[in-house]
Amino acid sequence: MSSIPARTLRTPRARSTDVTALIPDFPFEYGKFLDRSGRNALCTVANAHYGKQVLVVGAGVSGMVCAYELMRMGLHPVVLEASDRIGGRLYSKKLGNPGDGVICELGGMRFPVSAKALFHYFEKVGVKANMGDFPNPGTEAAISTVVDYLGEPPVYYEATGNDFPKPPEYAQIEEEFFTTFLGGEPFHFAEMEAAMTEGSIDLVKIKTLWNKIVDDNGATWDDKSFLLALQELSGWDEAQINLFGQIGFGTGGWNTDFPNSILELLRVIYGGLDADHRLAYDGASSMPERLWSMPASTLGDDVAHWPAGTSVETLTRQAMPDPFCKEVRHIAPKPGGGFTVKFIDTRTQEAFSREFDCVVYTPHVRVLDKLRYADGAASLEQMNPLLPEGTWEAVMNTHYMQSTKIFASTTTPFWEERDPVDGKRKMSVTLSDRLTRGTYLVDYGPSLGAYRGSGMFLSYTWNDDALKFQRHLPAPETLCTNLLESIYPKADISGFYAGSDTFAKMSWENEPHYLGAFKMNLPGQYEYQRRIFSQFMQGIEDNAPYGFILAGDDVSWTGGWAEGAVTTAINAVHKAAVLFGGGSQTGNPGPIDAWDTLKPIVRS
Repeated sequence: MSSIPARTLRTPRARSTDVTALIPDFPFEYGKFLDRSGRNALCTVANAHYGKQVLVVGAGVSGMVCAYELMRMGLHPVVLEASDRIGGRLYSKKLGNPGDGVICELGGMRFPVSAKALFHYFEKVGVKANMGDFPNPGTEAAISTVVDYLGEPPVYYEATGNDFPKPPEYAQIEEEFFTTFLGGEPFHFAEMEAAMTEGSIDLVKIKTLWNKIVDDNGATWDDKSFLLALQELSGWDEAQINLFGQIGFGTGGWNTDFPNSILELLRVIYGGLDADHRLAYDGASSMPERLWSMPASTLGDDVAHWPAGTSVETLTRQAMPDPFCKEVRHIAPKPGGGFTVKFIDTRTQEAFSREFDCVVYTPHVRVLDKLRYADGAASLEQMNPLLPEGTWEAVMNTHYMQSTKIFASTTTPFWEERDPVDGKRKMSVTLSDRLTRGTYLVDYGPSLGAYRGSGMFLSYTWNDDALKFQRHLPAPETLCTNLLESIYPKADISGFYAGSDTFAKMSWENEPHYLGAFKMNLPGQYEYQRRIFSQFMQGIEDNAPYGFILAGDDVSWTGGWAEGAVTTAINAVHKAAVLFGGGSQTGNPGPIDAWDTLKPIVRS
């Protein structure tokens, strides 16, 4: 669900290249690690530890991938979820009835094909078979795009054909971004992308190029924001930078990300996370839901210790018959090993306490910070038992972005109609510098699933723009409709709304178990991210692996991308295997095995 928009002309797919989203800080090939495992579990545990219970906090993507793989290697995952559903920030809300109803993605909605670990699980559970291209602005899937900027007449263009060409200044911005800004010193885009392309993957090249960007004898690009880097290297004047901030490559503005560290943007662009996105017609949350309920044997995987028909759900309910609306309030290490976990049922306020040998924590780490003060600890030492002080510092200072979506289901994809006078489509995917910011149009007609309706993300906004919808009069859908109908006076947008079950809204900063959409590091925060990501290695070098493990997309180097949720879950699985006397399978080394070679550098 990242705020970073998609590119159009210079995508890997457009150039027939197969880029893998290898994060340059730790470019472990998670997709290959998963594929090489085949039907076998990713890792092994010692026979004496079969059936040991591992608490997985949170039933989002990271929690469900972790729980599923823990089950496969013979451990007993117990998932506790503070809400009443599976999926976390993959939240596919169904509006209307099967047939003419539509799925509204209130969280992550577009998934780059370079995310090889994520697509491993999309394929495993059958979601990949029912996907289409996501209609990002400027792409063929969107067909037409309108840019509403600076109060000037809206700019209309189409991705194919010559009747309504893209404005040349938009194409120029994209070309100069990749050549002038990213092409040479210090970012070497072409070299880095080639080193992440299947058939020529070069981990040494990735680390060499990246480590110099992060720390070149004390000099670092981490101290510069995206905006400052543009001002220094792009050669653009203020008007060009502002245009780039609004329209990007004509696909979506970048100015939301201007305050963030340039390293955040580089990771995404190098690995193609900003390109070639797919829409899951079954709903993005179908993937974690199926990992929860479907037995491994049904999904074609072997399981150690457990009988056929075992699923994460059956194992969880053996230990906790009702695992939902269970909010973890405190986690404390026990003197002899393991952890005491206190949690409540948010519906009844009934309190519980359980002990576990291992805890994998997947919610936002900013929520974890609150847990330190929830049990009346008498001293700082009692408040800080889970993590080293430097990691707590990183947790406290992690920066999160706000995000708001406002969605309306429609009776038909009316925007496909063309005006008989000028030949333009009656409505388009829209970029605006006004209230709505990004408006996306989705048609589930090609879906093989039950929901084949249509709808509009009336607004998809970030940070300050997202906060504008927190207090509103009139309702936010009315504000958005009024604005869009001023851009499209012939469209009669409100006349196509689908009745009583029409609108959905989500502001992640208002959700009590999230407190924000996702992490995005500010300048100078590389070291914070390194400490949080590296936490899964705690105790490994001392041969005393520690059983509290962080996972989740904000633990990864790419907050807001489901790929990071998956890869950090795999880190946690390998760590749990080591904790219980095992490790990776012979011939298929895991992330812990690769640590000494690929680990992130420490800034000098």
